[in-house]
Amino acid sequence: MITPDTHKDQQVPFRQVLPNGRLQEPGVPEADVRLALFCHVFIALGALSGLLLLVTPILWLSERSRGAFVDDHGREACNFAITMMLWSLLLMISVVGIPFAWIPWVLMIVLSIRSAIIASHHEYVRYPMTLRFL
Repeated sequence: MITPDTHKDQQVPFRQVLPNGRLQEPGVPEADVRLALFCHVFIALGALSGLLLLVTPILWLSERSRGAFVDDHGREACNFAITMMLWSLLLMISVVGIPFAWIPWVLMIVLSIRSAIIASHHEYVRYPMTLRFL
């Protein structure tokens, strides 16, 4: 299904909704797609070594003016990282949740890699269980 936002000069639609319900933007430059992909990859790497979690917010804040695609993916990745750290903190504070405090970190790795793959296909993505702070 093609949205009515098509340009008269182009045959490629500006945005389209795929059968899986995701929004795809085929006209995004490859440099922007790579930046969006890196935002998700650094979340996965940051789950393995905590210091790399700072790379995504820095990358997003410095490059968000490039376009809506980079801004959306960077914001979503930052919101997801903040939410997963809060879930982990809440689990560690509760006595019953201590054995399960590792689950948000595993989710951070798996879902970030999944989102990076989706971003590489010029599609927008939403993480599950994410609070939208930014």
